[in-house]
Amino acid sequence: MKASDLVTVWSAPDNSRLTVKQYSFRLPVHIAAKLSALEDLYPTKSRTQLVGDLLTAAIAGVEQSLPSRPGKFWANDPETDEKVFEAEGMAADFRKLSNKYYQAIEREMGNESPELLYTATLLVHENQK
Repeated sequence: MKASDLVTVWSAPDNSRLTVKQYSFRLPVHIAAKLSALEDLYPTKSRTQLVGDLLTAAIAGVEQSLPSRPGKFWANDPETDEKVFEAEGMAADFRKLSNKYYQAIEREMGNESPELLYTATLLVHENQK
């Protein structure tokens, strides 16, 4: 999700599942003021929903900027015939760690056999970073 998608998301009902564990943190004053302004603009959304959506958008942006490099050869792209490789580096590590923590949180919530958050292998072209 991109930050630009949030206005649309906040106009729709929220069906997100919440963790059992609560996260508590202090915010810089200017961020707290902006969050309060968003709460006034979107009174049907809870602070938890707003913060969750903002974090989702921010993390998606960070994830897209994480570096990766070509690792093990995967296949040739059928459209361009370029070589495609499994990604290595921070982007691939982020996905592996996200899967690890996602499954742990799901187990805390009583799911005995959770699926993976990321099921597809992250692929990169030979010259892609």
